[in-house]
Amino acid sequence: MATKIQILSNTNYSLSDVLKSELIESTQVKIAVAFLRRTGIDEIYKSLDFAMNQNQAKVEIIAGLDFKTTDYKALLALKEIEDSQKNFTFYCFGDKRDNFNDLVFHPKIYLFETALSRNTKYTSIIGSSNLTSGGLTSNFEVNSVFKEDKPKYFSQLEAIYNEIKFTDSVFKPSKNYILKYGNIKKEIEKTENITEKSIQTEIQELKQEELLLPGTIPSLKKIIIDFIKEKNMHGITAVPLKMLSAEIPKIASQYEKFNMSTIENTLRGELNKHKEDSNHKDNMKLFKRDGLGLYSLTEKGRNYVGR
Repeated sequence: MATKIQILSNTNYSLSDVLKSELIESTQVKIAVAFLRRTGIDEIYKSLDFAMNQNQAKVEIIAGLDFKTTDYKALLALKEIEDSQKNFTFYCFGDKRDNFNDLVFHPKIYLFETALSRNTKYTSIIGSSNLTSGGLTSNFEVNSVFKEDKPKYFSQLEAIYNEIKFTDSVFKPSKNYILKYGNIKKEIEKTENITEKSIQTEIQELKQEELLLPGTIPSLKKIIIDFIKEKNMHGITAVPLKMLSAEIPKIASQYEKFNMSTIENTLRGELNKHKEDSNHKDNMKLFKRDGLGLYSLTEKGRNYVGR
């Protein structure tokens, strides 16, 4: 099959119909959207359920958080699906201030892989539609659909999807986190003022909780903590900076997000930022310096469970 490209708007053929058609044939699904609503999940739920239960499809969704648009009921629905389906997982993408590249999260990517027959088929969709009822059915949207046997466009979009997935801003929300998010969203809708001081305080507290939730790959501070813990198990209570500078870059090189040309400076920066006596505003008090060039973990460092 030659590559087929379609340009669609909801006025001539709804994206909802396209997604449902692809889902019932798919064995792997990856979706990354800036905004999410329960209405969007309801639009495709039956087909999604069919894909996971009949095709044993693996499904992954990354959703952006936005108090104006993203519905906490949608996040709860995804959490419920995840708890009941072993082949389903979803992540949230935090605010741009938590992002390594300080980016606004605004993609709409839908990837479907079908391997039910001898030949694998690939469908990728990129455009303006979020996973909301309006985005999938009634809004005036424009989306490009690529159908391929050889995944040229699919591979390019999958690479972008993976770039999104493997960043510090991506995390797995707990049910408690989702409920807190929902309470804040209700307050914002009630007061119609997101800048209100009490709401901003709650938002900042929620963002601190984000940092303690698991992600897809470890942060540099997590790599350092795990390395020091491993050395502690071998009787080294304080790890020399020289050892950290030699070994941490080797571990970090497994992950594409780190700039290896500046990794040593970044390493020193993390140690200084999170040192117990540091004045940095984001200091988590994870490390302490035991003499010249020696580092160990504080109690908070030893008990750290974040990404």
